[in-house]
Amino acid sequence: RWMTERGMLEGETCYDALEDLLAADEGPYRFLRLMCLQSMTGNGIKSSRYDGLRREVVQTYGYEYLSVLNDLEKAGLLRRRETFSLESMATPYSTLRKALDLIDADVDPSDPRDVSYVSSGYAPMTVRWVERAMDGYAGTEDAMMELPTGSGGRWVDVEQRRDRAETLAESLARGKGGTLRSLAGSGTGDGRPVLLVYYVGGVTFMELAALRFLSRGGTGFPYRIVCCATEVVNGSTLLRSLSC
Repeated sequence: RWMTERGMLEGETCYDALEDLLAADEGPYRFLRLMCLQSMTGNGIKSSRYDGLRREVVQTYGYEYLSVLNDLEKAGLLRRRETFSLESMATPYSTLRKALDLIDADVDPSDPRDVSYVSSGYAPMTVRWVERAMDGYAGTEDAMMELPTGSGGRWVDVEQRRDRAETLAESLARGKGGTLRSLAGSGTGDGRPVLLVYYVGGVTFMELAALRFLSRGGTGFPYRIVCCATEVVNGSTLLRSLSC
């Protein structure tokens, strides 16, 4: 199962592996988690395969999971991709994966130097954004536009200091009077300053492990991190909460 997850994170389509898991009677929420991962990393699931997987889910786990599938679709975690979309086309996730260096195939567990160490090669996306925030999100303007909001809005807000409204790109390009990295070195106290990272909706154990790794300062991260979250979740508990 880990190899299937890793393949999806690297941009592969793993439809056959999903069908094999159904045939092996994989737990329903463990399977749905992988199905959602395939959908989100592949900009949807190919229409013909999507219909087949939906049918097999209902036949394998029961008709009550039809409503679960509908709830996941409403949440944007599952979607059908029309057949005319080319497999080779860039997807929002592939753009984010490259811009944020989410995959490190050469991570060395014996000498970790990157947060991808916590999962043997994958860096949690939220933690990468914490790292990029240190330098004012420099070079990530295009990646920000790919973040799904579900309502046509944006995830990153910036303070308006001009008389006229600015676009996100203009605001990020404007000088901000120092980055978080430079501010960390401007203090007069002893030790590193504290950075508060908030998760609304839940944080995973992998994200906590990556934040803990950053907070140790071995990679040159200038802050000690305190993480605040509404709860600690995993893939199964998240999907269960969405399908209630």
